Amino acid sequence: MNRVQVLRTDDLPPCPRCDRPALLVARMPLGDGVDLYLCRHCDTGPTAGGRLIAILGLPDGERPLDLLHEFTAAWMHEGLAAQGWRYIPHEDSPN
Repeated sequence: MNRVQVLRTDDLPPCPRCDRPALLVARMPLGDGVDLYLCRHCDTGPTAGGRLIAILGLPDGERPLDLLHEFTAAWMHEGLAAQGWRYIPHEDSPN
């Protein structure tokens, strides 16, 4: 696995933090694989996950794509940091 896989289906595994349904799961190609869960109950408030949940709640045509990208990347960085990973951008990376 060498790419991030984002899963958003009706049969996602539950959030491992609260055992409630996850909104989406990002499978990261790190180590033996790292799964990040976006959860309506655990990722709330002024967190990257909370901002991502808010923008995902907008109708499809009303989601600003630049903010969707920004909030998704911030949520992934926040989730990886919580698991002990650190994001170091490549020199040619815009983020």
